[in-house]
Amino acid sequence: MERVIVGFDGSRGAALALAWAAHEAELHGAELLAWTVLPQRPVVEEAVLKAIRRAVHETGDIRRVTCRLGYGAVAAELTGACTGDDLLVVGCRGRSQFTGMLLGSVSRACLHHAPCSVTVVPDRPKAQRAHGRVIAAVDGSLHARFGLRQAGREAALRGAVLLVVHAVYWDPLGVELMTPGGEQLHAWGEKLVADELSSAGLSAEAVVVDGHPAEVLTRLSADADLLVLGSRGHNPLSGSLLGSTSDYCAQHAACPVMIARPPRTDT
Repeated sequence: MERVIVGFDGSRGAALALAWAAHEAELHGAELLAWTVLPQRPVVEEAVLKAIRRAVHETGDIRRVTCRLGYGAVAAELTGACTGDDLLVVGCRGRSQFTGMLLGSVSRACLHHAPCSVTVVPDRPKAQRAHGRVIAAVDGSLHARFGLRQAGREAALRGAVLLVVHAVYWDPLGVELMTPGGEQLHAWGEKLVADELSSAGLSAEAVVVDGHPAEVLTRLSADADLLVLGSRGHNPLSGSLLGSTSDYCAQHAACPVMIARPPRTDT
């Protein structure tokens, strides 16, 4: 990770995202950039930058940060500023004090179009409390495997416990010749988790839980510092695409959610 780029617009959600991004940049020894996007170039650009710098430093003790201005569509400017080696951080929701724009649509667009991993920081005070736990979800896909490795690095940097979760969810299509039982699904899930941990060379706590992945992970996020998911995946036990799970967790989880996206040359 070379840079941590955080969308900053003066809202409460953006301030929480900036504080999280500053800590993440410190952990990785990365450059921190606070990027503000305006609809159009102001008449006096330096005056706007001065106001943004003041708002940035009012969020907390953030010393090493560079403020940048962009113009146009917020999500397009933020994602266009990123490379595959960056991390983009955005708030989940809020209203910009600079543009008045609601931010939920921005975070969703960034999740889908950024060329790098994206972290969505919720606008919840309890999300700032430390729990000493990082959660990774595995489903057998390459993207989830990349997310698991990223979660292992994040847990190690934080000195946190890594919890690996597989949600057992069978959505019958009505054309199956045989429907697996609960015990068989759990056995498959336990083997999947063990194989993924062995392949990644990681030690972790592991749980196989009944329920839809989005509901399971959102519930578990209440006791985590970070939830790491692959950008998309395919659950071999349910056949369900996991992009919708990532979207749901990014909007509803109690802790920051990192959607880990491998460099495009690796996909």
